[in-house]
Amino acid sequence: MITLWFERRHNVLMARATGVLSSEDIETHDRAVLRFLAGRSGVRAIYDLSGVDALAVPTSKIAQRGQRPAMISERRVVVASRQAGAEFARIIRDQQSAAGLPEPLIVSSLDEAFALLDLDRTAKFEPIDIG
Repeated sequence: MITLWFERRHNVLMARATGVLSSEDIETHDRAVLRFLAGRSGVRAIYDLSGVDALAVPTSKIAQRGQRPAMISERRVVVASRQAGAEFARIIRDQQSAAGLPEPLIVSSLDEAFALLDLDRTAKFEPIDIG
């Protein structure tokens, strides 16, 4: 399951995945992010995969996705403190690097992600309906 959150003051979108991350979750995320980004610019992102228990996405599909430009062109930080999230993040990063695309930064905690995006604990993320 993926939920989306937005911090207006710092223009940061956060996608938080929990449980088993599936191909359907990713497709729902993509549609919601594209709708959200319409008319916005300069959005940075945190992908919090620290709650992912397992991947139900073929490795080939993850690699294929990593070969495409990211929907968010500004800085992207991935929190990957557990094996499944770390595997997903690594495949995306490696494929983007091989394709000559900007790679996401991978960290092991939300605190590290906040620091890289100059956020502090007063940042107020509001939920976004992903329909």
